Amino acid sequence: MLIDVFTEFFKIGCVAVGGGYTVIPFLYYLIPVYHWYDADTITEMIAVSNVTPGPIGINMATYAGFQANGFLGAVLATVAVVLPSVIIVPILSKILKKYKNNCFTEYVMYGLRPAAVALISVAAIQIFTSTILTPDKFANTYRITDIISLKSLMMLCFFSVFGFFLRKRPMLLILLGAIAGVFVYIAEKFV
Repeated sequence: MLIDVFTEFFKIGCVAVGGGYTVIPFLYYLIPVYHWYDADTITEMIAVSNVTPGPIGINMATYAGFQANGFLGAVLATVAVVLPSVIIVPILSKILKKYKNNCFTEYVMYGLRPAAVALISVAAIQIFTSTILTPDKFANTYRITDIISLKSLMMLCFFSVFGFFLRKRPMLLILLGAIAGVFVYIAEKFV
């Protein structure tokens, strides 16, 4: 199991081009293969990774590694996801510095940008579907109103509008999200 954790997160570290959110599609890929966590856990990983210090991709790898195999899994996943960058970045920086005006280098960079955007878009769609859509609930009740979590959709709309105004203060938005979550919990538990 530990070898699988290291191997999978090393592979993720090799191909997660474009920032931490590009790790998310790979985390979804691991669900049916290893069953270390489920789709709901990925949403938790994202939330925790956003409010803890450090790069989001590394934080998610640490969280996923912990889910897979406790403390040792967390350490291995963290090292494995960082290791490719430690190896590749110094080599790549020398190559890019030497060939920065080469048209081939420019085209490679030109192609990587949309690939990174695609990975982030896939992550957004996966997060949206796991947060807003509730097909399992619908499968149990067959009520059309159970296809979408209205509570989650309303919170998404609220925070999307609020996020536009608070885009320069992301920590305030995260804090408001946590407070809203507590209020929803209290309302469901005690009302």
